[in-house]
Amino acid sequence: MRFLLIFLFCCSNLISEISLEDLDFIRSISKSNTESIINNGTKFCNDYFDKRKFSKDSSKYENFFMCKFSKKRNRFYIYMLGVDHKENLSVKNHCTEILNSRPEISDHMEPKLTFQKKNYLSGFYIDNFFNDKVLNFFNDRDIDKLILNNEINEFIIKNRYNFSDDNVSNNDLVSKEIQKLNRIYKKIIDNYESDLDKVIKNQLEQVVRYKIFINDTKKFISYSCNWQPGNGMIPYVKREKFKEFENI
Repeated sequence: MRFLLIFLFCCSNLISEISLEDLDFIRSISKSNTESIINNGTKFCNDYFDKRKFSKDSSKYENFFMCKFSKKRNRFYIYMLGVDHKENLSVKNHCTEILNSRPEISDHMEPKLTFQKKNYLSGFYIDNFFNDKVLNFFNDRDIDKLILNNEINEFIIKNRYNFSDDNVSNNDLVSKEIQKLNRIYKKIIDNYESDLDKVIKNQLEQVVRYKIFINDTKKFISYSCNWQPGNGMIPYVKREKFKEFENI
């Protein structure tokens, strides 16, 4: 896997042609039962927004973004549904107002801010995964040590039925996970990008799109506002029902 990615970087003209599906296929060949980049990225993205669907008032439910990967179009959509059109605003201005209320997303439209890490896309970077989640550390020895110990304890509890009477085999299983966890920790603390990270980042820059669906209930018309990262805050507006989008 490593040598293949190095080869692809040497042939830089091929990088833009490799899709996330291709990467999943390559990983499945190099390692059986490997995690799908697309599935993990989509799930993590949806979990991220699902946890933020309530306002400061925990009893108040807010409209939130969802995530969907379209294999047909090779696009990863981050979208919001069911927004009622404000009569005093144009559809374009209404969408921009919504986007401005979510700085973690609106920053992705600004050309000068596209370099920033987008936490909701972290699930695509499989090299940062441990125990089915993306890890975050604080570069504080005491705090990070607690996080590392907790992760190993969680791993042991989660995999308790995989252990046997053979303590040597059990210790080997735990040791491999500790080594994996330490590699992730070093990578995150050193802010290191692996070859795989670079390919994924390149792909995400090409395939991520944002959409907000606006419903004009008086005219019985539905619109969608569409953005591409780095292209500014002004959306492209078109007539589109969610049902049409759902089938792509």
